[in-house]
Amino acid sequence: MPMRIFLASLAMALLTIGACSSPPDSTDLQALTEGLWHGVLDGDDYLLELTYDGGTFGGQFHRLAGERQITGISVADVSLDGTAIEIKLAGFPPYQGQTDLSGGRIDGGIPMVPAYADFNLRKVDRTDWPMASARPAAAPGEPAYIWTRPAEREDGWVTGAPADVGIDSNAVEQAVTAILAGEAGNMHSLLLVREGTLVVEEYFHGWGVDDLHGLASCTKSVSSLLVGIAIDHGYLDGVDLPLLDFFSERASSAGTGWEKIRLEHLLTMSMGLDWTDQEAEQFAPPGGDRLTDVLARNVEQEPGTHWRYVSRDTHLLSNVILEATGKHADVFAAEYLFAPLEISTWDWETNKYEDHPSMSGTLEMHPRDMAKVGQLVLGEGSWKGQPVVSPEWVRESARVHMFPPGSDGYGYLWWLFDEPAPGGVVYANGIGSQFIAVVPALDLVVVTTGGNEFNAKHMAILEVLERSLMPGVGPTR
Repeated sequence: MPMRIFLASLAMALLTIGACSSPPDSTDLQALTEGLWHGVLDGDDYLLELTYDGGTFGGQFHRLAGERQITGISVADVSLDGTAIEIKLAGFPPYQGQTDLSGGRIDGGIPMVPAYADFNLRKVDRTDWPMASARPAAAPGEPAYIWTRPAEREDGWVTGAPADVGIDSNAVEQAVTAILAGEAGNMHSLLLVREGTLVVEEYFHGWGVDDLHGLASCTKSVSSLLVGIAIDHGYLDGVDLPLLDFFSERASSAGTGWEKIRLEHLLTMSMGLDWTDQEAEQFAPPGGDRLTDVLARNVEQEPGTHWRYVSRDTHLLSNVILEATGKHADVFAAEYLFAPLEISTWDWETNKYEDHPSMSGTLEMHPRDMAKVGQLVLGEGSWKGQPVVSPEWVRESARVHMFPPGSDGYGYLWWLFDEPAPGGVVYANGIGSQFIAVVPALDLVVVTTGGNEFNAKHMAILEVLERSLMPGVGPTR
């Protein structure tokens, strides 16, 4: 079973597990927690990093891709019984094995479905695997973080210093230092744009400026922009169109009640279909026609009355774009969104179905280009003075249409917060700490990428930035 399927199927089952019942021998403790443990599972490299503090084990398994850390799976507890070891993982089956700590070996595996997976670990030197840390530790006496100006790359960005645009450099230092200390979990990038100037561009855990990064559900917010552009260019007459009109060839497979659903209901996560909770969490069905998969559901609640986050519903947008424009969504985006934003490289191939890109979460972009999407929204649809999508669409997308639990509002596939600035925040939100946050009152765009899918740290970066950075952002000039 591919590891990516295993991870996706179990990611939502977070466990709360108590501390180790009896403290380990001090020699064993030192052997377990010094350095890193390396193993290979399903072709992927993993690094196990264990900590022990006040009688409690912690740490994580880092999943790697080349020189980069992709994600971290939290360790909830460790139990030792002679040479037997069990490492409990938050949300996953436990790792179980036999230790030879003096020899730097743990031989074991994970009980996976459909079969047990061998997963042997060997002790390795931390210096050989720098991506396990956010960055190499600073030399004694040196500050943990020193700001450097983002590079000019002829990609449309003007760069500068935080102080040039009214951001306290000490606040930037505090925020990045907190990231380096792990307070935001596993972060891969942090970018700040103010007054149209890119003033902070930091990468962590082996990531760099030339790496494409998955947007996860930020893809949905980009998809919303494509709908607005299609309306602007006359391909769509608005959002009050019956959704079933875009699926004439599949209409016979539709469940009951679809005549009530409009395009706007899809954009506001209020279609009212009869998904189970488990189905609603899935990005796509295990196989088959994912458009018909959605159409086959019955309308359970009056469309437009109840908000429910269902990733699978957004796949329908790919056919809406195709039927309206004659172009698949990624081709349409290349011409009408990416080219005007001076975005030349991206990837939207993962999980395609019959040339339909996944509208729910597989777009990959450079963080600098994610920031352009944020700047486009901040500029009410214009990039460097050139209109890309209408101000009316941006304003409507950023207006409260529904009230999800735990949020201040939901627009057209964009989330809304009333704080921390007057006028609030409009943001795209993707699992793992992928964020494109737009703060109009402060003329500010914040972009983050991360690997916090499996450690309950998805929102931690927002808490760090609100505490450390935002007090240092002065009034607009």
